[in-house]
Amino acid sequence: MENNIFFLGGTSPNGFKTRFGDTIFDTDYHTYIIKGGPGTGKSSLMKKLAAAFPDEEKELYYCSSDPDSLDAVVFVKSGIVFVDGTAPHTFDPEFPGAVQQLVDLGSCWNGKLLQKNKPEIISKTADYLRFHNICRRYVTALSSVAEDTAQIGKLSLNDEKLDGFTERFAKKLLPKKQEHDESIILYRQLSALTPKGYVTNVPEGYTIYLLNDNLYYGSEAFLRKFTDIALNKGYDVCVSQITILNGNKFEHIFIPELKLALMSATPVNNLDIAEKQVINFKRFYDKNIIRQRKMRIRFNEGAVKELRDEAVNALVNAKAEHDKLEAYYIKSIDFDKVNSIAAELESELKQVLR
Repeated sequence: MENNIFFLGGTSPNGFKTRFGDTIFDTDYHTYIIKGGPGTGKSSLMKKLAAAFPDEEKELYYCSSDPDSLDAVVFVKSGIVFVDGTAPHTFDPEFPGAVQQLVDLGSCWNGKLLQKNKPEIISKTADYLRFHNICRRYVTALSSVAEDTAQIGKLSLNDEKLDGFTERFAKKLLPKKQEHDESIILYRQLSALTPKGYVTNVPEGYTIYLLNDNLYYGSEAFLRKFTDIALNKGYDVCVSQITILNGNKFEHIFIPELKLALMSATPVNNLDIAEKQVINFKRFYDKNIIRQRKMRIRFNEGAVKELRDEAVNALVNAKAEHDKLEAYYIKSIDFDKVNSIAAELESELKQVLR
């Protein structure tokens, strides 16, 4: 069965940001919080569990610091969750045993061997954190520059024209529902800054509308209004926020029931999708105001690109240090014990999923 692919969260000016706690602390779910150091097999364990049940509908959440590493798996129909509960996304049980339970991979390592390498582990951890702090500083600067452009967008936006378009567009795309349950917003992170650049997981099998907007403001206002209309019509809406900008700005939304996605393309993400329909937001901005600030907008676009590239480079260096750190833990781990824990969890899952 096709899996839904997301990021657990992403870098922001205030550190790592995630909304996954909404799932972990939802008492309708049962969550296994996996604890252990780097390289102790958390991601591999979750990949094994996901692969063991190919016919189950799953949400797979990857790590923005290492997009090849899995941070969480949600078995959708059963409400079973497995998540990496270590920094920077530290999670601990709120209702131990009843709603959340711990999986301790620290029980599988050789503590004496780790203590023997204590100076190196402390040093590599410091280097890893230093590069993440560098990344955060670049992201903070990027956020300020992008916000300056967004303020130009706010000043020049024709709100009445955009509102009218949004209402007509929503009427066209959102069929009436005679009866419906109370609709909800779900937060699912499609995009994140990673060592591979700014990466977006485009929903497969969806009709995609790409919102081209070099001023940010209009597309975000459109996504919020469209979300409100969809909720009022009884549709659940999944919202992907842009973590590297301050606040809780909408970057993309998608409606699973309709297989419909509205995704913004801005100087931050440079998003381009082969199979899409395009809405150009230039039509909603006052041309005279934009013309007067043309040089400032152009400068900001260049600055955003440079700052984004430097932030990515810092993440590349952070991952390199993390890989060195992992090597010490990999040497200390008894992976037979890890595999035994994985087998026990798989057996528990079979009882629930069968």
